[in-house]
Amino acid sequence: MVGEIALLIKGLDTAFSLVQKGIKRKKEVQQMSAEISGFFRQKEAVEQKIAEVKKHDKEAYLGSALQEAMDIQSQEDRISDMMKEIGKEYIRQGKTPQWQKIKRNAIKIQKDRDFRLNTRTKQQRIAAQKDDDFKLAFKLMLGLIVLMGALTGLVYLLAT
Repeated sequence: MVGEIALLIKGLDTAFSLVQKGIKRKKEVQQMSAEISGFFRQKEAVEQKIAEVKKHDKEAYLGSALQEAMDIQSQEDRISDMMKEIGKEYIRQGKTPQWQKIKRNAIKIQKDRDFRLNTRTKQQRIAAQKDDDFKLAFKLMLGLIVLMGALTGLVYLLAT
């Protein structure tokens, strides 16, 4: 898992460099759309892999906790800096309304994703609760059947 993260971070670095080169060359934002999209794809992949490792693989980071925190913070800072650079480039090119619209749309998309995730999580919890309730009802019924059989046997034994 750590190796996968390292490869993804390398891809993020490459995408980061391509966007920076485009900005230094004063390319138009539309001309850099492929580089910017690549940066966002790599950013998302790194963030997802880090979240996955944190959630599922507790032994993924074998080094110092301080080093892990520094690595994560470093990547988050680089991503944040690149986001600021992209925003500044939109503003420099006189496309502030487009950048503002992009940011508003990103917020809406994230809210929609969070809502769907919360809904899915609630549905999974409800389904798990129903399964647990069914298992409990089944155990109670089975227990009652065994108890009735035992009582019937005891009554039969006492009657004979």
